[in-house]
Amino acid sequence: MGDAAERWRERQTGRGIPDHVLRHAPADPWTHDPAHFTPPAEPADTPSHRAARAIAERAAAWTCAGASVLDVGCGGGDAAFGAAWPEPSPVARVVGVDRQADMLAVFAAAARARDLPHGTVHGSWPDAAGDAGRHDVVVCHHVLHNVVDLPPFLAALTGAVRTRGGIGGVVVEMLTEHPLAWLDPLWERFHDVVRPPSATHHDAVAVLREQQGVDPEVLTWTRAARLPHDAAWVTRRLCLPADRVEAVAAALVDLPPRRTDAVTLTWSP
Repeated sequence: MGDAAERWRERQTGRGIPDHVLRHAPADPWTHDPAHFTPPAEPADTPSHRAARAIAERAAAWTCAGASVLDVGCGGGDAAFGAAWPEPSPVARVVGVDRQADMLAVFAAAARARDLPHGTVHGSWPDAAGDAGRHDVVVCHHVLHNVVDLPPFLAALTGAVRTRGGIGGVVVEMLTEHPLAWLDPLWERFHDVVRPPSATHHDAVAVLREQQGVDPEVLTWTRAARLPHDAAWVTRRLCLPADRVEAVAAALVDLPPRRTDAVTLTWSP
C-alpha cells in the first residue's frame, strides 16, 4: 500500500466509532432513512450533474443510442437522474448499486416514474462490481468518506467504465472533508472522544494518482446550504439514548455552520 492510500486508511479508520461506544448504542447509527433520499423531479444544476451529462451525451452520439449510467451507492438515484436531465435525455438506462434494499426500491420507483429503463444491484462496492457490469458513465456521490480501503473501491469504479471510443468516464462527488466532521466537538463533549483530522478530497486525488496514475479533473464549488439535521438524528449518530435529545439540541446551538464546499472529480480510464 502506498503512502497516500495508507494516509487515507489511517484517517478513515480513526473516524470510526469506538467499540465501547458502539456496544451501548441504542440504535444503528449508520442506517439511512430512504425517505430522505427521494430524488427531486428536477435535479439541481450542479457541476457533477453537468459532467455526467456531458459524458452521456458523447457516448450517445458515438453509439447513435442512449448511454448507460451506473450509480454506485445510489440512494434514491439523484446522481444518475441528474445525468438524464433535462429532456431530451441522452441516457437510455440506469443501474443503481446500494447496500440497502430499501434504497434500491426508492431508486427503482424513481426510474419508473421517469419511464427510464433500469436495473438494481443489492450489495456493497466493490464486491458488487461484477454484478453491476460496465457502463458509459459511472457516478458515485458522497460515498468515498464511507470507505476505508480506497484503492480497490476506486479501481472498481474505473473498471466499470465501458470505453467505447475512449468516451466513458467516472464522476465522483464528495465534500472537502468528512460529512460528519461538523459533529466532532460533540463526540468530545458527550463521549470524550477526540476525532483525528478528516481525510479530504486532496487525499482522494492523491490515492488516484498513486494507485492508478490518474490525474482527475478537480472542480470545487459551493452547494446549497443545508440545515443541520435535527437533534434526534444527531443523537442517534452519536450513539446516545433518546433521553439525551434535549442535551444534544442545546449543544448544536454552539456549533459553527456546516461547511457547504463540495468537489467534483472526473476521470477516464
